[in-house]
Amino acid sequence: MNRENQRERPGVRTRRRLLLLVSVASLCLAAAQAQEADHRVGTYRVTDSFEYGYRAVVVDGNTEMYRSSLNYNNGLRLFDGTLRLNSGDGHGRFVDELVLTTFGAGGDPYQSSRLHLEKNRLYRFDMGFRIVNYYNNLLAVSDGKHRFNTERIFQNYDLVVFPQRRIQLLLGYDRNNQNGPALTSESFNVLREQAFSRDQFFVYAENVRRVNNTWRAGANVKVAGFQFSFLQSLDDYKEDPQNSPGVPLGLTTGLVAPSFRRSDPVHGRTPFTRFNVHTDANRLFSVNGRFVYSGGTRNFALDENIANLNPLSGIAVTRQDYVLGAAKRTQGTGDLTLSFQPGQRWTFSNTSSVNQSRISGASAFIEVRQPLSPSDPGISQYFFDILGIRLLSNSTDVSFRPTKKIGFYGGYHYSIRRVESRDILQNISGVPGDVPLFSFQNVLQSGLAGIRIRPLPPLTMLLDVEYGSAGMPFTPVSEKRYHAETIKAQWKRKAWLMTASFKEYHNRNDAPPVLDALEGNAPSSHSYESRQYSAGVAWAPARRFGFDAGYAKLHLNTASGIVNFPLPDLPDVTARRSLYVSNIHHGFATFRADLFKNAVLFLGYSIVKDTADGFSPVATPFIGTGPPAAAPFQVSYPNFRFNGTDLINAYPLTYQAPQAKLTIKLHKKLSWNAGWQYYDYNERYTGLQNYHAHIFYTSLRSGL
Repeated sequence: MNRENQRERPGVRTRRRLLLLVSVASLCLAAAQAQEADHRVGTYRVTDSFEYGYRAVVVDGNTEMYRSSLNYNNGLRLFDGTLRLNSGDGHGRFVDELVLTTFGAGGDPYQSSRLHLEKNRLYRFDMGFRIVNYYNNLLAVSDGKHRFNTERIFQNYDLVVFPQRRIQLLLGYDRNNQNGPALTSESFNVLREQAFSRDQFFVYAENVRRVNNTWRAGANVKVAGFQFSFLQSLDDYKEDPQNSPGVPLGLTTGLVAPSFRRSDPVHGRTPFTRFNVHTDANRLFSVNGRFVYSGGTRNFALDENIANLNPLSGIAVTRQDYVLGAAKRTQGTGDLTLSFQPGQRWTFSNTSSVNQSRISGASAFIEVRQPLSPSDPGISQYFFDILGIRLLSNSTDVSFRPTKKIGFYGGYHYSIRRVESRDILQNISGVPGDVPLFSFQNVLQSGLAGIRIRPLPPLTMLLDVEYGSAGMPFTPVSEKRYHAETIKAQWKRKAWLMTASFKEYHNRNDAPPVLDALEGNAPSSHSYESRQYSAGVAWAPARRFGFDAGYAKLHLNTASGIVNFPLPDLPDVTARRSLYVSNIHHGFATFRADLFKNAVLFLGYSIVKDTADGFSPVATPFIGTGPPAAAPFQVSYPNFRFNGTDLINAYPLTYQAPQAKLTIKLHKKLSWNAGWQYYDYNERYTGLQNYHAHIFYTSLRSGL
């Protein structure tokens, strides 16, 4: 993957055309304003605001980490712009309101533009255009073997005909297009074959090509206090990646196979139907219902061929994989909420839901290996037949407010999920008719209670607790026995606003039998606990001054059973767990002041620090030089500790970003801006990804 695309992307040309269009529009508008002192063009009132400028970037340290997190660069920019036209009497000839907004045009990694057109009682049209340049090249992700440099373009168009009438017609279209080079890796574990041992990852390049188109049409109807909404849409998805064994220059990690070929296109189409009905929520009795159905088809094919030399025999070993399928996925969802509000003190609400999802169709995975050996039959086949999930749920919530100073609320939630599936690993073709469906069901129950009090006019407090339990969760990280507690407080008086909150959550899932039994793994357990603290203060004594500051802390611990993949000739440890430790502190402060009549100063500071509870890595951090004596695996990045059984992961780091901005008003409709931002990223264990970046910018804002 090259750093820069040799061929200009379609989004770059579109971006330049859009910037040219906005620039010409603003220049024409400026000329019109010079002729019209009252800021009018014909019968339309015009308001606008455009900020043009230049950004300069100085980066010291790991530029790949900087590009993966910020990716701002030097150059001229249209930082943001707004153009608004309104008809004076609301009866324009073709349009009564036009609003054009743009952000980051000219080369920023995140750009967006929106156009709004409306003619009273006739139509409302909204168009959006966004560009996301995604770059990711991090050593901490698979030792640098996974990289992306893609451009994603989002387009959306929505038209409402007769927007202020009882019957409204809806039309819309969305397009999502992603293209660009990428790098990924794959492990090929072939039955103790040294040519494809499970600790080896082979690297190959890929040209991402994904396109998603969605068309929709519908109507809204208001009749006798009810509002009905109907929408029919069609979603079309295509993914046609181009794969090759070629790798970018400078790659120092990963293996490149002597022979490699891969093709894996995926095409799918999904029709979608939605129906809604609801009444006014302020009524004594209100109804809100929704029904959604989709029935999609998807065709996919994977043809992969790889060859590598056995280091002991010197013989080339080949592995050919074929995955073929034509799947059909149907999903139906229905929700019905009934609310009863007999007075200002009581509110009753009940929601019933049903969700049915079913994936069916012939799907086969076939692997052929050469040469054969006494321990390897040379072929493996895996067939999938059906997966069905049905979820029924009901929730009842009640709130009671005896006085304006105190209120109580509570609820009971119940759900039952049933899962059915059938697949088989065998050495013959087809799925035998006598293979039974694997099925199970899980019941989840939870209760919620809380109180909201206002002991003093400026003080509001909230306290709630929730407890839930499940009988048979599907995955190890699902909720089984959990509880959560939340406390919030707010004090507001004149120019002061103070907030504080605390939330604690615990979930423990011991040895879930479903997924472990299905995949043939040893029983595992999962535990998760988090505690969040936050406090903030805001002070605005006058329009000329303002201060805002806050602090938040997130303490997180997770422990999960893992499937182990040790190096060759080392035993598996079935009781091994993966632990993750995090202790994040976040603080920020901002200050705004009008220094003089025509000058405004803004100062800000933000810091994020993960202390990881004093966690320390292996004694001697290393990369790609072999495993330490006590750890039966290959080390790629020094962010873990091995205590003989468990893998303890942590990412202690510090990320701080001070900033300053000065605005001077040069004229009634012209101001000058100068700003500076500093980004300092530091990891505790290694400086491989550390960087420091200064971003300077200056601009002129015209208009409002």
